[in-house]
Amino acid sequence: MTKMKIMDHNEAVRLQAAEKYVLGELPKEQHAAYEEHYFDCPACAEEIKATVAFMESARRVVREEAREPVAARTLAPAVPGYFRWLRPAFLVPVFAALLLVIGYQNGVTIPRLKDSSSSQMGQNISSSFQLRGSVRGGSESGDAANKVRVHSGESFALTFDFTPTGTFSEYDWQLRDQAGRAVKFGHISGDKKYQPVSLNVAGGVESAGKYNLVFFGSADGAGQTANESDAQRLTFTVEFLQ
Repeated sequence: MTKMKIMDHNEAVRLQAAEKYVLGELPKEQHAAYEEHYFDCPACAEEIKATVAFMESARRVVREEAREPVAARTLAPAVPGYFRWLRPAFLVPVFAALLLVIGYQNGVTIPRLKDSSSSQMGQNISSSFQLRGSVRGGSESGDAANKVRVHSGESFALTFDFTPTGTFSEYDWQLRDQAGRAVKFGHISGDKKYQPVSLNVAGGVESAGKYNLVFFGSADGAGQTANESDAQRLTFTVEFLQ
């Protein structure tokens, strides 16, 4: 099996891969290569987290501006001269635009944010959830406080401490639904052992309910597990937002 080429950090910076990854703009080949890269790159992992946080803050500003009553915007007392721009009706969109210009030099605009906020489609990562607790050896118990609240089909990120048993150059992971079916799967480098990890669930899940994120030691890095025992298992519950 031909091993996929992993994107190096210089290429990721040149392509502005973090921003494009969150916005779902990376081509399929670059998307997979970057996903493999940021698992081993703390700088890119932090950049993704910061980008997600920035996007959510900008969307919040846009939503608040959109909810402002029409009367408040159109019937505000007139302010003569150059000080008109200090009115609240002007300040909110101006500051939102400034944030976007500073954060994204590739031209992301407020209408673009409105579209992405309403559709929640593609590879957009809109929410991140911290998973706590870890069980091994096939146990189905877990931390009942782990709740993931998203819309159906909405991409999200899971962050957790990667503390698997055994030492392998690579680990396979599966996201299993409550029936035990693997709905997502992938690999993670053994170098991430004993480190915080952020794992993106692109496209989200189709059904609400209990899920298990299960890790196995990989024997050859090509999907063959060294044994059937869990190296680590994290349990959480998905609840769909209305």
